[in-house]
Amino acid sequence: MNITTNKPFTKSVFKIALSCPTKLYYARHPEWYANSNDENDFLAALAEGGFQVGELAKIYTHVDVDLHDVTDYHEALTKTEELLAGDKNVVIAEAAFGFENMFIRADIVRKTGNRIDLIEVKAKSFNPNKDSWMGKSEKKSINTTWREYLYDLAFQRYVVSLAEPKYEVRSYLMLADKSRIADVDNLNQLFKIRKENSRTSIEVNPEVKQKLESSKVEILTAFDAEDVVQSIISGTSGEQAEYLGNIKFVDFVKEMCDAWTNDQRIASDLSSSCFKCEFCNPTQAGMKDGRDECWLDKAKFAPSKSPKPLISELWDFRKKDDMIRVKSYYLDEITEEQVKREHNTKPEDGLSSSDRRWLQIAIATQNKELMEDFRNDLQGDTYLDCEGIKAYIKAHDIRPPYHMIDFETTAVALPYYKGMHPYEQVAFQFSHHIITPNVDGAFSIEHAGQWLNNDVNAFPNFDFVRALKSQLEKDNGTIFRYSHHENNILNEIKRQLVVSNEPDKEELIEFINSITHEGDKRIGERDMIDLCDIVRRFYYCYSQMHGSNSIKQVLPAVLNSSSYLQNKYSQKIYGKDIPSQNIPADEPIAWISRMADGTIDNPYHLLPSVATYLGLNEEQAQKLEDSQSESVDDMTVANGGAALTAYSKLMFCDGQMDQALRTALLRYCELDTMAMVFIWEYFLHEMYVARKQIGKPLWLISANCKKN
Repeated sequence: MNITTNKPFTKSVFKIALSCPTKLYYARHPEWYANSNDENDFLAALAEGGFQVGELAKIYTHVDVDLHDVTDYHEALTKTEELLAGDKNVVIAEAAFGFENMFIRADIVRKTGNRIDLIEVKAKSFNPNKDSWMGKSEKKSINTTWREYLYDLAFQRYVVSLAEPKYEVRSYLMLADKSRIADVDNLNQLFKIRKENSRTSIEVNPEVKQKLESSKVEILTAFDAEDVVQSIISGTSGEQAEYLGNIKFVDFVKEMCDAWTNDQRIASDLSSSCFKCEFCNPTQAGMKDGRDECWLDKAKFAPSKSPKPLISELWDFRKKDDMIRVKSYYLDEITEEQVKREHNTKPEDGLSSSDRRWLQIAIATQNKELMEDFRNDLQGDTYLDCEGIKAYIKAHDIRPPYHMIDFETTAVALPYYKGMHPYEQVAFQFSHHIITPNVDGAFSIEHAGQWLNNDVNAFPNFDFVRALKSQLEKDNGTIFRYSHHENNILNEIKRQLVVSNEPDKEELIEFINSITHEGDKRIGERDMIDLCDIVRRFYYCYSQMHGSNSIKQVLPAVLNSSSYLQNKYSQKIYGKDIPSQNIPADEPIAWISRMADGTIDNPYHLLPSVATYLGLNEEQAQKLEDSQSESVDDMTVANGGAALTAYSKLMFCDGQMDQALRTALLRYCELDTMAMVFIWEYFLHEMYVARKQIGKPLWLISANCKKN
């Protein structure tokens, strides 16, 4: 085994080539090109528990020699060759293999006689009872969920076979097994992460072997992937033309390796993913912007300096690639063929998805003909359908007092607690605001409650629900969430309660059922209302929201839209006139702060920063927030937000929640529900006060009104 270069074509470089061959050139020159993924890759692994999975895999496979600390390419190759040369069987972590200009470090290699088991470890879950490497296509294509990981493994298998032709090689993916249930508590706590000078290490608790010896369940399984890996290497898997660009696997590897070795820049076709290229440089002085270079070459403009609004910003638009193929890049080039005109007929249904997109196009392009369709509810770049919201309130029996709730949760590969599957949800925090309309038409607002799990060693979910129940059971007012996350989390906790021995589990399950739904088969009598859905149907502000309905974008939009909120919250009333769990009455704050251009600053910028605790600057923190996504199927939160990642760092790195972090987490979650208050208060004020609607507001005919 050897390599003929000091800058070899590694598996991490191969993965970059899979995403885009042009990126190879940018990645090869970090001294020239900014890369926004550098720190966030570490945080993503932290948030999902990837470091712990890797360390536990070494224990399960009985690693004899760990070469993790051998960083020199040639030294790692020499040590691996020495270990394989002996007659003894051996298990090696971070074994090194090289052939010509290709080089890989294998997570785990198990040599038994003349056979090598190549084991790639990933912090992903796999359920052998229902999951498959292959998709449902007749072309025998690899499932899109697993392509990246199986191609990574195929590349390693290819290099190992070339480097060590005398061995029979078999390929495995070691994953969190969702069919297994942990039988020990605090599995993650056995592995603490340390990061120094960009090098990550794991500190293994001395009790780890004793803990695992008492366990009868291995939560990770090495799943055989040899057949599918062979189909990739042989070029017979059905997705290769689409995935690799009309080239077979071995030819692709050789072409990419040559380009990397010879420092050649490959010109790639543009696609929608190019809008989100990590090799962009919005703020780093002196660094080049690879994304702009690609677009300038292919489309003759740079996205960062685009003369017109781009299709990349259009909300929920699935035909970006179709337009890019015909060299259409701008919103004003979209036709009804790409976005069909479909309207809702009932006032309570508001904007259809199609209308929501056309509204954005109309405002962004200042198309007067298009704007005519929305003119009754459009002022400047802000759309607000008050009559539609009133119809929605009536149709959904929305009644005061209004409860705003927000959860912070996490899910990682290794179960936190005994009795849990991999990637089960842990709910560690909530915040709760109440809006109570008074008989004079004003609003009484209070940060009524919050909950934060202080002891990371204790399973929090059932106490979380008990605390939430005590907050919400005092009246029959409407409960608001923002998007579907809270509904899914509570249903997940309900499934945990069903198999538990909690003495009050029936009572807690009944409460969860009352405020949640499960598709169309069960809808609770007090099912939570999705405020995000109301925003999407009835409100839009182009200058602040563009293509997003995220509460982090809607909040500044609402504050900039409402002179009422600006006047009210520019005063230091929050914490005093509006009681808060975290802001002392003698130190009230104002939520309104103006930037240099006169617009309202995002209130999240006024908080003690959770991002600071993570060692991030503002740009990195925003990217972390933007990357938050959720899979409805397995409830896995990928990459997460700042609060989630901070909690993971607390569990896996530091172990102690100091007062600064506690304050930051509480204030952050409090603002999430206060943001919902701002939005709903704005809607109520515009419906019944600012526009001087005839007739009493709906809350004034409610028996639940608060009397002064």
